[in-house]
Amino acid sequence: MTFNALTLWQKSDAVSLLIAIPAGILAALVTIIFREAISGINGLMFSDGSDITRAFYEFPRFFWPVITGFGGLLAGLLLHLCLSYEKKAGTSPDYLDVIDKKLPGIPVISTVLRALSSLASIASGGSIGREGAMVQLSALSGSLLAKVARFESVRHADVIAMAAAGGLAAVYHAPLAGALFIAEIAFGVTAVQRLIPLFISASVAVLTVRSFSSDAPLYLYSSASFAPTPGAITTVLVIGIVAGIAGPLFLAAIDFSRKLFTPIVHPAWRLGLGGVLVGLVAMVSPLVLGNGFEVIDLILNDGALQTSLLVLLILKILATALTVGSGAVGGLFTPSLLIGAAAGAMVCLVLQSLGFDPGPVGLYAAIGMSALLAATSHAPLMSIMMAFEMTLNSSLLFPLMLATALSYVVASRFKSTGTYPVLNRLNARFVAKSEFDTGFVTPLIQPCSKVLKTATASQVMSEGLKQKTRFVYVVDHDDCFLGVVATSDMATGIIEGTLSPEATIEAFIQTDFTIIYKNTRYEQAWALFATLPLERLPVLDHPDSRRLLGVITKASLLNKAKDFI
Repeated sequence: MTFNALTLWQKSDAVSLLIAIPAGILAALVTIIFREAISGINGLMFSDGSDITRAFYEFPRFFWPVITGFGGLLAGLLLHLCLSYEKKAGTSPDYLDVIDKKLPGIPVISTVLRALSSLASIASGGSIGREGAMVQLSALSGSLLAKVARFESVRHADVIAMAAAGGLAAVYHAPLAGALFIAEIAFGVTAVQRLIPLFISASVAVLTVRSFSSDAPLYLYSSASFAPTPGAITTVLVIGIVAGIAGPLFLAAIDFSRKLFTPIVHPAWRLGLGGVLVGLVAMVSPLVLGNGFEVIDLILNDGALQTSLLVLLILKILATALTVGSGAVGGLFTPSLLIGAAAGAMVCLVLQSLGFDPGPVGLYAAIGMSALLAATSHAPLMSIMMAFEMTLNSSLLFPLMLATALSYVVASRFKSTGTYPVLNRLNARFVAKSEFDTGFVTPLIQPCSKVLKTATASQVMSEGLKQKTRFVYVVDHDDCFLGVVATSDMATGIIEGTLSPEATIEAFIQTDFTIIYKNTRYEQAWALFATLPLERLPVLDHPDSRRLLGVITKASLLNKAKDFI
């Protein structure tokens, strides 16, 4: 392949599709290694560490806070090292910020330290999701891949996005949801051109994971079927409303917990105390330990919980708020899924007691998972696809869409910021762009200098020099816009002696000057400025009266557009 051919190939769109394959493989391998690390540590701590909610029974109940507290203390020490390094290096490892702000890459050392801190919290029973560290490490692998590949046509941030999508897909065996998550949260768009590489990376990641493990969804729940009876539809609607309220309350509990832990400055003491408190909560019910994967499986399949759904719901929110509020590194996906599953199942049982016949409880637990995840993540498309892909129950698609959409709308009414700050920036850009596309220039109108048509050449030149404008606007006694006079014409004529300073300006008025009206949209004004060398344009009230209202400047229009550019 010649140099020119290689360069042309590197600049083609095909590269972004091909690089998605190694990005997905690397992401999958990273998640496998992290999962094996958790299993290895739990294997050392317990004789059977496959289920953290049962493994703790190997120790006396009073010893549980010691285990969770020590794990929190270790996680805090690692986080302290990370924060100290980040303070010296001035870097932040969050992959969503890197993608959104088009930063050059993800720092290796701080990412690894945060992952180790998360590993300590998770392995000791912290109520936090594993996906946070896994996806961050996957994004790091994508960042390193982009630096090695150095393809001109593929942005560094896009390769990170591919790997992050692959990481999330590998964690939950959900390629569509993994791709949609990045599209909704990181990009704020679902354009086909950007989705296709994400789909490829996510699919390859899931195939890679399944080549090392079982070829099955996380929660196989295909035996039960949703029947759209009045009782079933009512249950779905109630779940959507309940989840839409519970999601913001869950996030508010986490924020409140963060404030309570704020006085404890050192991360080690803060996370250590958080771990001890989680251990005390676990003494009431060990089902709150870990991310909640095993408990979700019990709820979906009518397993014996030995704890009421309401108590489990409250305790899981409390344990997660304590873990996250103390500063533990991790995600909220699986805890959100568990809280949603408990809420959905509880709604179903309550309506059954009232005489409704919605159907199997597990169905509504799955619907609650999607609805509450949408309320906390503000990513409804991803939430729908994740619940569907984790259960592979095709009858759930319609109720998932209904409950999740309703939950998202209800949660949005609470002005909830969601789990991901980057989404707030994307939403702000979207609002700013929508306003720019549909709004009128009236708020940007500024006062302007103007002269009557009876003004003299010296008056126009003086006004132009004083206002530092190339053109002076000319109006009649009713402020009707007549045209403009070039300041340079007046100055040249007076200096060269061809124009008397007291001469009238009517002969110099340019009547075909570009103007805009107050009902002109921002976007139209932008298009005009793009074709003109002018820095300001006169604004008139109406084509008939042509009364001069002021000017709109290119600078003010750029300032209006900066919020979404």
